[in-house]
This record gives sequence, C-alpha cells and structure tokens, in this order.
Amino acid sequence: MNPILLAEGDPFEHTWNTWDLDFVFGHLDLHSIAICRTLGITNIVVMMLVVATALLAMGVAAGNEAKRALAEGRAPRGLGHVFEILVEFVRDAIVKPQMPHHFEKGVINSYFCTIFFFILGCNLIGLVPAPFGHTPTGLFWLNLFLAFGGTLVVMIVAGVAEHGIKWVWTGFVPHGVPIWLAPVIWAIEVFGFFIKPFALTIRLTANMTAGHIILAVLMGFLVADLSVGEKVLVWPPSAFGYLAITAFEVAIAAIQAYIFTTLSAVFVGMSLSHEH
Repeated sequence: MNPILLAEGDPFEHTWNTWDLDFVFGHLDLHSIAICRTLGITNIVVMMLVVATALLAMGVAAGNEAKRALAEGRAPRGLGHVFEILVEFVRDAIVKPQMPHHFEKGVINSYFCTIFFFILGCNLIGLVPAPFGHTPTGLFWLNLFLAFGGTLVVMIVAGVAEHGIKWVWTGFVPHGVPIWLAPVIWAIEVFGFFIKPFALTIRLTANMTAGHIILAVLMGFLVADLSVGEKVLVWPPSAFGYLAITAFEVAIAAIQAYIFTTLSAVFVGMSLSHEH
C-alpha cells in the first residue's frame, strides 16, 4: 500500500508519535539514526522542527521586508504584508479585547503570536503529503505542555506581576467572603484555575485527532480491495467526502489555533483583572 496515504495500516497511526518517517518512495527509521535515538527525535518532533524552522525563516524574511518598507516610506509587501495582517489580527482581535490595558506590551503580544503561529503550523503540516502528514497537535502530551507549560505559566506570572504575591490569595477569594468560607472558596477556585489549561489540552487534541481519523477512514475505502460493483458504490461518496473533509480541516486548523489563543488570552486577562 502506498505509504503516502493516510489510510496505511491503523487509521489512528496518523496521530501516533513513532520513530517512522514515511517518504513517497521509501521509509526512514529514525530510531536507527544515533542522534535521533539519543535526542528522542520522533516523527512528531521532526514535524515540530520543520514548523519552527519555517516560521523562523518566514519571520526573519517578514521582518526584513518591514524594515525596508519603513526605510522607504511604504507599506510592507508580500510575506511582510501577510505577517503584518496576522500579527495585527492577533493583537487587535484576540489580545486587546481581553486585556485592553496590557495588549501593547511586547511580551504579551509575543507569547500569543507565538502560540497562534506555532499551533497553526502544526495543524496544517498534518495535511501536507509525505514526508510530512503527521499532526503534532494531535498528540496529547504536546498540547498539555502548550497549555500548562505555556498558558498556565503566563497566567500565574501575569497575576503576580500585576497584583503582587498577594494575588495567590486575593486572586481566588472574592472580596467580602466570610473568613470561615474563604478556604473552601480558595480551594474550589484554585481547582478551577488548573482545569482551564486542561480544557485547552482536551479541546485541541480532540479536534485535531478527529478530523484526521475521518480522513484516514475515507481514504481506506478508496484503497480497499473491492469488486468493481463495490467500487462504483463506495468510491464516489468516499472521494467527495475526503475532499470535503480536507477542505474543512484547513479551516479547522485555523479555527483551533484561534480558539486556543483566544481562550489563553481570556484566562490571562482574568489573572490581570482587578475585579477582586
């Protein structure tokens, strides 16, 4: 069976973190490469490295174009113009509504732009033919790190930086709560605080896994060994469904990057809030 097809083997294989990297005309066992085995470079890690490298290269190119445009007194062109639009979208449509007094801070904008572009790239690379076609954001542990090692850390740092160390208590116990009830409220609020990044993890993992599993199943019908009559019945709806879901997955890739970034901004904005 052609290894470039999503339907090769188990439909869930597309979302696995393995040592196997498929090419159009061959196969690479990453475990057989000493440096990959030593550093734990699996197919998912390769995809993340490709995304990070591509984003870095495009970011540098866009930055250089922006500098030239500023020096020449004109608007950025090409890639620089695209990145300017996307960065302004993240700043004005995602970050600014949630933290209107902090959205212009470089660190805040840098974090949300980083997770938006990285998640978007990891979502899209899973739709690219071999040797790509593996979706990093379909891996639970990666999303767990993005949510807890990224968003949760920013939530805590932002809260303490804005309110001081007292935020560890006042940020979870509303003003006016009776003393005897305050510990219970604090425990409930802290539990809810940690539930937020976990919800981010589950949402992104489930959405990115489901679509690719459906694609794999539909492709399985197209490559199955069927009789002529069965092919006539199965191929047209399967092919149409595959194309439709693929187009839908491109939209889902952008939507999930937007949702993860937006919810992260909401949670960080709550930590910065002075309502308590």
